[in-house]
Amino acid sequence: MQKILILFIITAFISCESKIIEVPVKGGEIVRGDNKGSKYYIASDDNVEVVKKLLNAWNNMDPDAMFEVLTDTIIWMVPDSKTPITADKEFLKEYLSAYDSISQVPHGFIPHQWEGQEHTVVSVASREKKYKKDGTLEDDRLFERFHIKNGKVFRVQAWSADWYTDD
Repeated sequence: MQKILILFIITAFISCESKIIEVPVKGGEIVRGDNKGSKYYIASDDNVEVVKKLLNAWNNMDPDAMFEVLTDTIIWMVPDSKTPITADKEFLKEYLSAYDSISQVPHGFIPHQWEGQEHTVVSVASREKKYKKDGTLEDDRLFERFHIKNGKVFRVQAWSADWYTDD
């Protein structure tokens, strides 16, 4: 009888079904603007792949490949301008024509959203070196936010800082 009771208990434990419910972990806080008080949460890594593809095309100075993951026009907020640029493929071709090569090396990618947001943002810190055709070098530390909806980047916000090292 004792063996049957133990067998019954073991069978009961084995047949128990556990459910995994994924709940996004929220943290931080937006302190300004329309979303004041909202929390952030981590978004899908699929959006990281979109940004990696874009940065690879940027480093190859290939506007056609860039526009595989960009909308037809994007809003580009560059560090040295107080007004956003509306950029399309022709604008980027002209912009890139001043450079021999570009090397942007990311330090990391963080895909995130905030409560109620319809699109995803991938935040990227990186070092970018742009070699101009006139022989000068532009060397920046960048922090960028790539805004993505339906697998396409539609806005890029960029901030830069001076380097404090000589490498």
